[in-house]
Amino acid sequence: TRVQLTILLLMELWQRYKRRSCFNTAKACLLTDPLCRILFGAMRSRQCPLTFGRHLACEPCDDAKLRGGFDQASSQIVLCSNAASLAAPDPCVTLRHELVHAFDACRAVADFDSSLDQLACTEIRAYNLAEPASWQKPAGGHADWVRQRAVDSVLTVRRIEQAEAETAVNRVFDRCYADLEPFGRRPLPPDPLERAELGSAQLAAKEAKFYGYWSECQSSS
Repeated sequence: TRVQLTILLLMELWQRYKRRSCFNTAKACLLTDPLCRILFGAMRSRQCPLTFGRHLACEPCDDAKLRGGFDQASSQIVLCSNAASLAAPDPCVTLRHELVHAFDACRAVADFDSSLDQLACTEIRAYNLAEPASWQKPAGGHADWVRQRAVDSVLTVRRIEQAEAETAVNRVFDRCYADLEPFGRRPLPPDPLERAELGSAQLAAKEAKFYGYWSECQSSS
């Protein structure tokens, strides 16, 4: 009926708007977020440049819990255009997370689909380096928070038992938690109690040029 067609048309227009909004948010993150810029520059320095039209897509996700993903086979980051994480207070969190996965795939001969340990490692690093909640010293400690989130992500990607996911994460945790490449430090915000002028995220951005990791993020739509 005409009403049904109108509803379908409005839904399609809404999805187009959400995709465009998601795309614009991602572009803004690569231009303004210091950690996204470091990751972007680090990939370029390792001959794995990212371009918007080829390596980044925004699509609605059926699972409301998903925020995005990294498809290693196509070297493409997919952001869920209907995810709440694209809104304030930190719209760049998902892109940072997926950029860590993309960087890990670039710098090493990794296969996240076949190697459970490599999947666990990149999830540990993504939560350790890119997730703002892990910077707020949650109850149980920062490392425990990262460990649990990594287990949850491994379970989301793989259909395995909880114990198997926990074993894989624990097996590689110390090494991967200590791996801070390409930032060189855990990117914490300024601590008001310590009255630091810069948080380590800002310090990492200042130091990135010494390692060839700073990029002005010349991107194309």
